[in-house]
Amino acid sequence: MADQGMASPQERLGAPGADSGASPLLSADDFPDRYGVRDRDGLAVLVGREAPGIAVRIERDFAFSEAEARKLGERTILLDGAGAFGPLIDDNAHLYNLDHHQGCLRAFTLASCEQALLLVRKGLELDKGEWTIYCNEVDLDSLFALWVLLNYRRVRNFSAEERDRIVPLLRLEGAIDANGFELAEFCGLPVEELSRRRAELDRLHALEVEARRRGEWSTLDPKDFCRRMLREIDRIAFLPADLEDENAVEEEYGHVDIGQGKVAVVCRDSAGIYEVEQRLRKIWGDRLGIVALEKEPGHFTLRRSAALAGIDLKTAYDRLNLLDPLVDGRPPAKKWGGSDEIGGSPRRGGSGLSPREIVKILKLAYRRPAPGEAGGQTVRAAGYCLLAGLLAAGAVMLQRFLGWGPAERGLTASFPGLLAGAVLVAAAFAMTRRESRGWTWLHGWRLPAGWRWWPAALGLAAVSASGAAWRPPLETAEPGPLALAFLTLAIVALGLEMLFRGLAHGMLVTYAEIEQIDGRIFVSRPNLAAAAIFSIFGALALWQARAFPLFGFGAIADGLLAWLLLLVAGILAGILRERSLSLWPAAFAWALGSQARLCYELLF
Repeated sequence: MADQGMASPQERLGAPGADSGASPLLSADDFPDRYGVRDRDGLAVLVGREAPGIAVRIERDFAFSEAEARKLGERTILLDGAGAFGPLIDDNAHLYNLDHHQGCLRAFTLASCEQALLLVRKGLELDKGEWTIYCNEVDLDSLFALWVLLNYRRVRNFSAEERDRIVPLLRLEGAIDANGFELAEFCGLPVEELSRRRAELDRLHALEVEARRRGEWSTLDPKDFCRRMLREIDRIAFLPADLEDENAVEEEYGHVDIGQGKVAVVCRDSAGIYEVEQRLRKIWGDRLGIVALEKEPGHFTLRRSAALAGIDLKTAYDRLNLLDPLVDGRPPAKKWGGSDEIGGSPRRGGSGLSPREIVKILKLAYRRPAPGEAGGQTVRAAGYCLLAGLLAAGAVMLQRFLGWGPAERGLTASFPGLLAGAVLVAAAFAMTRRESRGWTWLHGWRLPAGWRWWPAALGLAAVSASGAAWRPPLETAEPGPLALAFLTLAIVALGLEMLFRGLAHGMLVTYAEIEQIDGRIFVSRPNLAAAAIFSIFGALALWQARAFPLFGFGAIADGLLAWLLLLVAGILAGILRERSLSLWPAAFAWALGSQARLCYELLF
């Protein structure tokens, strides 16, 4: 919301003490850059080095009603028009609207920057939890308010010199923004001090005025402009020596809430993990839970900083091993690991994850899924499988309707299966590419690791050979049809594994613990869910094709037995996929067993 006060940019140009020839702001190269723009949950936000728990969103169209503001979440601050309602302090909901436009007596209401100063000095707990500030216009009032909030630690502990440098300037801006220039001289500053402070405000305002004159104001990147202006305010408030912060790390990539009021911080620094931990603790205090330090590219150290908070580093190790493309089981010891207190990335070769990917993975590792979220993801996976099955069935029906395909005797029996298998492979490939967002190794698209999965492979091949698989009917034993039949079985097996063990299983592995390459054998929940989907769809396909195994127990009993064998086969394939990290051994075992069954029927 644009400032409706009496001090417009044009008025400032002619204000007493203004220098109409003022040049745009000088660079602040002699001052550290304490502000930056980062990605947080897919949004670009402004952050301050000393207030990493505060994210600033700046959009010119922000104008939330009170009802809308209460839906933004806890720990929300709206600045100078971003809340289209009266000033508000709601400590229970942690909602604050620092405004002096609507729902108030403007002449008797402090400007947003002065409201921010009073809130910080009165103890607003900005060091607890994750805060979001919403701003719609980066005028000087909002800039000073942002500066106060992002420097709340220093504002709470101002020295007399720092207070005298910045507070008179802030109060003068508040007086001008709220009531105009005619009352600014009554803000309590002596004449010479008032003139000097007005000149400082004019200098700060020069860049905005110049941009407005050129018609560029509406196209400026407000976050970048804000970052530069905050740095200029630093030049007024501090001396270079004040900002020589021995507590800062070289680069902080981001942080995530890991529950129980703790955060995990991912950073880079040349110092050791314990020194970096101490530096971060001075910024984060008791909220610091985990430190992930990158000393060299690809090599990370994990340190649990909160020893008695119930944070388990094994949770982080498991998720990082699952999602790191370089943890391929060759050898099995090449993985994230360590003790409950300290560990790190694989010693051999390091990690294939970027620091910002590690931020996301730590968030994934310690988050608590919403009720029904895993069930909803299972339904999505089943929906993908149903769509792929319908595409395959539709392709076969279309082929038969058009009479397209080989007409030679014997080949026509296998060709529909080959077509269906090819459609399954293509559909699974396209769906996995879409769902994986580039992390295809999470869906088993990688070479198999180790050999401890061979018992599961033998079991799957045996179940497949028992008859729990579709196989093309043969009208002849000539080499051509036989070769096509064996190829069909291989393509169908590949399509099924790409769909159920690749796509469906891969969509569920981040929701529960799964088997490790060299860990204990158990049936994980993702494995069981994918196997259940597979068995239901497989039984329906066999019933539609009237191809139940004939065990001699009757149609219903044979159908139930076929479903049970499919469920067992799906579970074995899931164990094989988890222990080998790959879907290819399961596809090979499934094809081998079904082809062995076909050979048995041909011979006997």
